[in-house]
Amino acid sequence: MNAKQTIIAAIVVAGAVLVNMCAFIVDQREQVLVLQFGNPQQVVVKPGLHFKFPWQSTTRFDRRLLVQDAPPNEVITKDKKSILVDAYTRWSIKEPLKVFQVARTEAGVAARMEDVVRGKVREVLGQHTLAEIVSGGENALLRTKLMLTIRDKADMAVRDLGVQISDVRIKRADLPLENSEAVFQRMKAERNRIAKEYRSEGEEAAKEIRAEAEKKRKVLIADAYKQSQIIRGKADAESTVIYAKAHNKDPKFYAFLRSLEAYKKSIGAGTTMVISPQSEFFRFFDNSGK
Repeated sequence: MNAKQTIIAAIVVAGAVLVNMCAFIVDQREQVLVLQFGNPQQVVVKPGLHFKFPWQSTTRFDRRLLVQDAPPNEVITKDKKSILVDAYTRWSIKEPLKVFQVARTEAGVAARMEDVVRGKVREVLGQHTLAEIVSGGENALLRTKLMLTIRDKADMAVRDLGVQISDVRIKRADLPLENSEAVFQRMKAERNRIAKEYRSEGEEAAKEIRAEAEKKRKVLIADAYKQSQIIRGKADAESTVIYAKAHNKDPKFYAFLRSLEAYKKSIGAGTTMVISPQSEFFRFFDNSGK
């Protein structure tokens, strides 16, 4: 390679380096702030190829709709209840120059915006009771109104940061862990109280049913006993009449039958009796051969 070719190659390399230092591309999803020795010079939002001086630098900011999901925020409600509100924010950078002046970077302005939103959440929700926040009011529209109010207030407060808040959404509102445990214990105690009431009412009803059943049982047994006694009395009366008629027809035969029944009932296998053979009990044995 001769000297001329070397000079041309050096010029080409120098030109490439110079173009690389002076040219920059702006994507349609971003906006670029051109800085000179740390001082803002211009904001470039038009997509395409652009140029700057070699001693200038660029800082890029997203121009899309961004989402900031912050940690749960503790809020004291109007009725002095503590709740944890989990919300997220949709926002965008509208003025990169202001963002650079107040926070330097996109992450820095996001952190400052998050503090503003958290403050507005506490401010707006603190004007309502826990029941209103959880239930959403009479028409279940209160939560939507609260989110719109938070968005409007926060958007006005962050205009000086060069950003715009498009939406603030509450994902959930929970009681702190210690409060939740206390609520669960109260709910458990209330359910136990109701269960005890049901059990006591059931036991009382069972006692009444058992008492009524016992009463009916005694009445039925008494009535049955009464009927049995009446029937037994009638049967005894009829048997007495029959015995009397039979005795009147043949007293000797009746006496003989009654003695046989007495023998049958009183004398069994292995029975030992000490009695005089001349007693009235054995008078039919003495006359058995006559």
